[in-house]
Amino acid sequence: MAQFLASDQMLGLALCAVLLALGRARRGLLGDLIGAPERGWRIVAWAAFLCTLAVVLWFTFADDWRKVFGELLDVREQYLSQRAVPIPVDPALRRVSFVLLVPALLCGGALFARYLGGYGLQAILVILGISAFFPLYLIRQRLDTGLAGILELPSLFSLAGVAIVFYLLLDYAANIALILTSYLGLLGLAALPVTLVLDLLGQRESTARPSEGASDFYAQIGAGVRERRAAAAERPDRSGDEARR
Repeated sequence: MAQFLASDQMLGLALCAVLLALGRARRGLLGDLIGAPERGWRIVAWAAFLCTLAVVLWFTFADDWRKVFGELLDVREQYLSQRAVPIPVDPALRRVSFVLLVPALLCGGALFARYLGGYGLQAILVILGISAFFPLYLIRQRLDTGLAGILELPSLFSLAGVAIVFYLLLDYAANIALILTSYLGLLGLAALPVTLVLDLLGQRESTARPSEGASDFYAQIGAGVRERRAAAAERPDRSGDEARR
């Protein structure tokens, strides 16, 4: 049980739970993206969603969330003793991961450029992603090292059990924070050239479409205006009749 809780699959499931919670909180924005008036942008939104889902599931069940960042830092290390990941993932699996990641970032960058922000916000994401990577990676690395000493899970009603569960939650939080900040940094980096292409093609500005709540609000305002106009049109007729009397 303890080994499963410390496994990469459990980390991926925790990441899925966080992403579902974020998606539920921003379901209005996701609905606007998927239901865009232009057919091409609906296709881009679905492609970004499906590719991102494929990346999350692939890293969870085929690749390894805990090894990917260490392997990137091990590229320049010549000796095995100096590497953070002594047993790397199969290169064929890692190539599939990057093949899935590239369209997810490009489609997500296009949506970001069209609906969320331009060059300034994208540059901020890149800076935040780079600056937060190494502190989060070092914290994650320390926590992952401690997981190797957890061989079994004691009773949850004991002090040791509560401490281990708290440690696992800290490890999940550090890993998920590292994954999300790295993804946002890569998203900002991918969005920069995509934004330039959209600006050159004149396709960056989105078509304004009020939400359902806004449509009801404006419909009520219009009904009120029409009622006041009808009442104002009846007043001169009544005053004319009284004057003739």
